[in-house]
Amino acid sequence: MKTYTKTHSNKKAAETHFEKIKKRGGKATMKTVKGGFYIEYSFPEKKVSKNKKYDVISPDGFSIRIGVPLFNSIKERDQYFKMWKKRYEKQGYYSSVKYGRIHLADLADYCEWIEVV
Repeated sequence: MKTYTKTHSNKKAAETHFEKIKKRGGKATMKTVKGGFYIEYSFPEKKVSKNKKYDVISPDGFSIRIGVPLFNSIKERDQYFKMWKKRYEKQGYYSSVKYGRIHLADLADYCEWIEVV
């Protein structure tokens, strides 16, 4: 578990930071030091699930996968998205029933990036 430290010169800022750490599930200690408030904190290690799969849902609500199983990694998902997006480069936009013409630079913002467990 990695431990982080931060010194705040402002007490209110230190208390706010301390509370945010606690809300995120971290463990923290705060002590007064010369020049401010010292916080030492850490977060529990995330358990990596080997069963996680990933997908991208198009702006119209269907998977972008065509005859392809769910993606095993975020990198694999992102590579497929780039390939899928290239299909629309010739026309210069993605045509959505719901949103109309979507500029390709904005297409990722209109998609839903999901994690399937």
